[in-house]
Amino acid sequence: MSAVAEANSVYLDEFRELSRTEPGWLAERREAGIRAFEQQGFPHRRMEAWRNLKTGGLTQHHYRHSIAAGTVPMALTPTAAVVPTAHRLVFVDGLISQSHAMIDTLPEGVSLRSLAQVLEHEPDVLEQDLALHAELDQHPFASLNTAFWTDGVVLDVDADTQLDKPVVLVFLTSEAAEHQASYPRVLIRAGAGAELDVIQVHAGPAGLSYLACPVTEIVAGANSSVRFHQLQEEGDAGAHIGLVHAQLDRDARLALHGFSVGGKIARTDFYVNLAAEGAQATLNGLYLVGDGQYSDYHTWVRHQAPHCNSHQTFKGVLEGRAESVFDGLIQVSKGAQKTDSQQQNRNLLLSPRALAHSNPRLEIYADDVKCAHGSTVGELDEDALFYLRSRGVGEQDARGLLTFAFANEMLEPVTVEALRDYERQRLSGLLPGDASVKELS
Repeated sequence: MSAVAEANSVYLDEFRELSRTEPGWLAERREAGIRAFEQQGFPHRRMEAWRNLKTGGLTQHHYRHSIAAGTVPMALTPTAAVVPTAHRLVFVDGLISQSHAMIDTLPEGVSLRSLAQVLEHEPDVLEQDLALHAELDQHPFASLNTAFWTDGVVLDVDADTQLDKPVVLVFLTSEAAEHQASYPRVLIRAGAGAELDVIQVHAGPAGLSYLACPVTEIVAGANSSVRFHQLQEEGDAGAHIGLVHAQLDRDARLALHGFSVGGKIARTDFYVNLAAEGAQATLNGLYLVGDGQYSDYHTWVRHQAPHCNSHQTFKGVLEGRAESVFDGLIQVSKGAQKTDSQQQNRNLLLSPRALAHSNPRLEIYADDVKCAHGSTVGELDEDALFYLRSRGVGEQDARGLLTFAFANEMLEPVTVEALRDYERQRLSGLLPGDASVKELS
């Protein structure tokens, strides 16, 4: 039976069953979330932004939201500790795990708290931003998150404050959450002149059907610098469909990095609004898609003010019967003169059965701008392969070296060394060739 009926979905019934004691403003936003979902339903091919999504049984099964945290699978422990030196919060099945938290003394002017705790003790500090930025009208999964989230993170960094080490937010799915959904919510607010690194990790066990549906809202104040890294390593039968929304003030700088290697179905939407003069955004990502996997990145970069810059580069490596989508929109509003925006998507197919969709787009309503976009889909360069083989390198080793050279470019901008090393290790583990080639990589 479909999880969505014509007149009334099982998710609306589930929403009505919930009993919460919350401020009126939050109840209204939750209601707006479930109404947006009811109006849209799950994605289908007639929805342009979702026409390539391979939902499989995702829309046919009712994933009830998790209400209790299971035990962290031992296999996921290395992922949870991907950056050893950090302020860390760990969530299991969408709920905070106090036993796994590792927060040293935070610098003055920095607050890192559970969203549920803030809501219980200081709900008024959330009203200005929580569930106000992430857009629901084109994203039914963000709508579900808004309606159902139970816990998450609030990170506040005051003006002119620099975090001494990265904040790592780990969201794990346990084996107890089979056929369940988790809806973690994250709110990051950087004051004027603040500087911070945030790493958001998502992982789950192999062989388990579940839905991870996170939403992150970033509010970057004037002249702040926010570096946000997303590591997606869901289990091979799990689904990850999330959204990151960033609002940039005057001269704010944002760097978004995505690394996707897990999940049977994986999609992340990056929404970036350059809302005031001088704002700058850099988006880059690497997706490694194995046999039977579907990976999807959508980017929506809106230049809403003059003298703003944005640069996007995403690369994909696909093998077996893999499928990927990159869909990127650069939108330049009327009056956003002196915009400088670049967008590139490149895909490397290691199998004739792999399929990569690439759709970079420009939507420009100003006349004094510099914008460019491009995409490529292809195989390894035969001349380069011949060159390496002519010098005694075996075919598989040569393929491994060239694949690494193609993908490694996207890891160079990662500013957190431990994360960069971890992602490079994950990349090397998937390369063709023997151990010596992988070690050299």
